[in-house]
Amino acid sequence: MSTASIFASHKVRTSFALAVLPALLAACVSSSGIAPKAETRQLAQQPLAAVAGVAVAPQSERWWEVFGDTQLNELVTAALKDNPSLAVAQARAERANIVIRGAEAAYGPNVTLSGQPMMQRFQEHYIYPAPLAGTVGTNNRFGLDFSGEIDFWGKHRAALHNAQALEKLAIAEYQASRLLIASSLVRGWGELDRLTRQHQLVERQLQVREESLGLLKLREKAGFEPGVERAQGEVSTASLRAELRTLEERAILQRHLVAVLAGREPGEGDKLRLPSMREVPASLPAQLPAELLARRPDVAASRWRVEAATQDAAVTKASFYPNVNLVGFLGFQSLGLENWLLMGSRTFSVGPVISLPVFDAGRLRATYGMKTTDIDAAVAQYNQSLLDGLREIVDDLTQLQGTALAQVEQQTVLDKSREVESMLGRRETRGLINRIPVLNASVQRLTAERAMVDLAARRFDTSVQLIRATGGDGAAALPALLPPTQQTSTQPAAPTRAAAEQKEQS
Repeated sequence: MSTASIFASHKVRTSFALAVLPALLAACVSSSGIAPKAETRQLAQQPLAAVAGVAVAPQSERWWEVFGDTQLNELVTAALKDNPSLAVAQARAERANIVIRGAEAAYGPNVTLSGQPMMQRFQEHYIYPAPLAGTVGTNNRFGLDFSGEIDFWGKHRAALHNAQALEKLAIAEYQASRLLIASSLVRGWGELDRLTRQHQLVERQLQVREESLGLLKLREKAGFEPGVERAQGEVSTASLRAELRTLEERAILQRHLVAVLAGREPGEGDKLRLPSMREVPASLPAQLPAELLARRPDVAASRWRVEAATQDAAVTKASFYPNVNLVGFLGFQSLGLENWLLMGSRTFSVGPVISLPVFDAGRLRATYGMKTTDIDAAVAQYNQSLLDGLREIVDDLTQLQGTALAQVEQQTVLDKSREVESMLGRRETRGLINRIPVLNASVQRLTAERAMVDLAARRFDTSVQLIRATGGDGAAALPALLPPTQQTSTQPAAPTRAAAEQKEQS
């Protein structure tokens, strides 16, 4: 065959290949029609979807110290040290960091040193000429094999971004675990403080009731009372004793809970000293900026979960396109051991390997379809986390403001109860009445104080929840949540003599 005919034949084959290539590519597996459907929610005050490229929002360190209880500080520090759930979250973050290093390694070539002295029979009907064909000998190979994928379609880049998003997700989950542990312990400590204060007030009520009951028995014995008030006094006294036992039991159980939350054995809770926390002030902001949601570790985790799912889908989508690998070999290759490592046996080869999925019975489309639904699920979860976060903040603010108003009204009740108790005390001193009305007024005043303790505890608990709802740094972001240095006294103030006489005359 002449050179011209060979060249013409080559042109025909090339033209045929170029004509068939578009039809072949059109018949290949395609991702057409598959795409995520959900969209991340954007808030009016702050487009929170933009936090994807921002590091996990910082959590204010040791925010619980604003409550001024050194024992609480020690307990929370112990709870955050070597906690099993935190250890799991930390391990996930470390694993994600290792995955990042693996994804970064995909950009580099793979180089392998190998030696292969293979015994084989050389076929007659293959590339081996006589007299080698039909004999048995060694086919020897020794050298470096190398390969590397050219990332035309961003598969490796998407895999790296996926690994980075998973690391951010693990860090955010770790911070969320810290915040949950700390806030749970602080709330538990606040409940123990409430139970302790209630126990003290019930003890004082019981003492007053027992004194009043003793007087009623004397009056009944002297014939001044028919016994009804004495029986009612016995019912009230027994009820207070039962309530006192209930408070004691609940305080013990709460101590055990606090100890376990701090990573200690339940019995160590019995050794804890009484709480000594500062009071929460009455002034609160009317609203919070929506940008505080970006400080929440769980919201950040939800956003990074969207990013991880998006990049994971991008890795799968890149599989629809041609895969280009650069492969090669450098070393020695020979037939027969005696020629294996001679200079004449040195060789090399290098070239691209291109592969394209043509037919896979829908496996790749199904896989990519599942990845896109993972994105939709992650977006829905993120949007729900935004709504839940906003609801928690708004609800906590509403409850704090409502509690503040209730405290104002209850303070009026307490002040009037103290005024009545003081007036009756002066009338008793002058011999105008007996002791029993004064004791009844004391019980009413202690009941008002108990209601104030419950409201203060409710305000404290809601404040901790608000701090958690704002990502752990609510106390730093909201100066109004910082408690004052002095404690509010529950003891009645002693009125001046002039003021007392003026009230008595009125």
